[in-house]
Amino acid sequence: MTAARFASAAMVVIGNELLSGQTREGNSHVVAEALFARGCRLIEVAIVPDDHATIVDTLTRLRAKADAVITSGGIGPTHDDITMEAVAAALGVPLLTHEATLALMRNHYGEDQLNEGRRRMARLPRGATPVVCPKSIAPGAAIDGVFVLAGVPAIFRSQLERILPRFGGAAIYRHAIEFHGFESRFFRQLEQIQHDFPTVEIGSYPKLCEGNPWGKIVLTSRDQQALKQASQAVEEMLRALASPTR
Repeated sequence: MTAARFASAAMVVIGNELLSGQTREGNSHVVAEALFARGCRLIEVAIVPDDHATIVDTLTRLRAKADAVITSGGIGPTHDDITMEAVAAALGVPLLTHEATLALMRNHYGEDQLNEGRRRMARLPRGATPVVCPKSIAPGAAIDGVFVLAGVPAIFRSQLERILPRFGGAAIYRHAIEFHGFESRFFRQLEQIQHDFPTVEIGSYPKLCEGNPWGKIVLTSRDQQALKQASQAVEEMLRALASPTR
């Protein structure tokens, strides 16, 4: 039987270093691009500290909103790597040594190099399936629609590739239209177009606000016909604004 695919997802990004500005967060952008391409809607990204209660509360909240939750960070060997423990608590299961993973690590490092820190990375929530990738012998975990991945970007991307087939839905289409001038010229007209096409998400994104202002109006929808019609309405609006008679 083929496993069901998740049509919506949320993400919890974990790490004090992100909230202090020490490290630039980029894993959520990778997830957003990858899920959009598969037709899976990313509905929220939460960035939280290395705090057990905060991780548990955030994960519990997002599991109620999305089909699946992806976490990033906090699965290494040190005291502040508490994500596996917090996920287990949120799901109400114990955190246990995964013997098959421990055996792989013992074979990889050798018994004399299998220290306490490395043993910590062999612990998974009970019932979890390891997420194994070429970039790291230490796995992530998949359990009940929660996917626990590393924070290191190269490892995160490699683990994400392993789980992406579980995500998908109806195709999402996007169309971008460039505009010149200030957004304030068309905000009322654009608001009306959004009202006329409720199944199309419309956003205006200025690129330069002074000198020679310009930007893009981006339309997104699963309804390809509605997207086409809304795009035509936006293009007609911009043409009218550019007319010398206006």
